[in-house]
Amino acid sequence: MIEVLKHFLFGWLLVAIFMGILWYYGKRKNNYNIVDVAWTFSLVIFVWVFYFLCNGAFEKKILIVSLVSFWGFRLGGYLFITRVLSGHKEDERYASFRESYGEYVHRKFFTNIFQFQGALNVVLSIPFYLIASNPNSEFHVLEYLGVILFIVALMGEAIADYQLTQFKKNPENKGKNCEVGLWYYSRHPNYFFEWLVWVSWALISLASPYGYVGLISPILMYIFLTRFTGIPITEKFILQKREDIYKEYQRTTSAFFPWFKKG
Repeated sequence: MIEVLKHFLFGWLLVAIFMGILWYYGKRKNNYNIVDVAWTFSLVIFVWVFYFLCNGAFEKKILIVSLVSFWGFRLGGYLFITRVLSGHKEDERYASFRESYGEYVHRKFFTNIFQFQGALNVVLSIPFYLIASNPNSEFHVLEYLGVILFIVALMGEAIADYQLTQFKKNPENKGKNCEVGLWYYSRHPNYFFEWLVWVSWALISLASPYGYVGLISPILMYIFLTRFTGIPITEKFILQKREDIYKEYQRTTSAFFPWFKKG
């Protein structure tokens, strides 16, 4: 148990430093959109720490480090290009935090946003640790199924991101809801497929000793995406912009799980 704690604490230390550096970048730019990029890459840091420190089979370590790294660079790169490099104005969530934080805005962004997310990733990275610690070099059917689900989820999230980006590029769509492609069946297909990514990692971890503990990650992600930082906050700001047409979208379209529209 002591060895386990050392691994997680070392990962947390590196992530805390990384989060501090990107917090300083956001402070200098007076725009904290970088926090979503920081959250994504901090998970990549955790998986690489486990890759080097855990004593599991090489096959299992290379599997999870490859999956998480590919996910992290795909999502983190997309967020960095669309929200940071593009000079996009600060996300409404963080703009609202500025108002509530007042004169302590930078200090609270450091503790309440950047460092809190880094600490949360200690828990979310549990499946990574379980997989990287699995001593069995042979692959279980659950691991094959997890990899297949990961590929489907990653493709779904990438398609949803692409469809939304293309929709926003068209000036004729200004002030409209994106209801094309996957967005026709779910108001937040990107969140849904992101959650499936976490389900895939938990599924792979079930083939490891104590793998059931890894289920905590998709459970937490589901709660955050559907009850706290995901859908509720996102839709709060959308309703402020176009309440009349978005309420109809809410009435007819599933919030999370893709499904057919209501009549």
